Amino acid sequence: MDYVGYNFYADVFEASIDLKTGFCGARAAPLSRKNLKTAHIPESVPIRITENGWPTGKHPFTGEDRSYEHQAKVLEAVIRTVYALRQELNITHYELFGLRDADSSVHDLFHQFGIMRDDYTPKPAFYTFQRLIQELGV
Repeated sequence: MDYVGYNFYADVFEASIDLKTGFCGARAAPLSRKNLKTAHIPESVPIRITENGWPTGKHPFTGEDRSYEHQAKVLEAVIRTVYALRQELNITHYELFGLRDADSSVHDLFHQFGIMRDDYTPKPAFYTFQRLIQELGV
């Protein structure tokens, strides 16, 4: 086995998380090596974050408006958490789910995952992502 792929989407399919109380405990727990140990996967097998994102538009279950600004905050919290846990959990890769919205005019959950609108104009999360690559990139 070359790696374990882990896809996760912070509060996309449930109520919103409170970024002030820490993303790490609530959403990073499934990354625990305990789960991999149960499957007899050794710690030497790296974890790759193979999909991650946070859509803008309306939350399908709560009706809450998911703003561009909050997308940037969630993205930063997730990336900083993954970065902080990278050595402890042997995380070697991080992949963003969507660079561009499928259709920015549709406020459905699955149309606005991008950090750019469908016309390629950046959302605030684009600049956050760019800054984090410059700051944390290896």
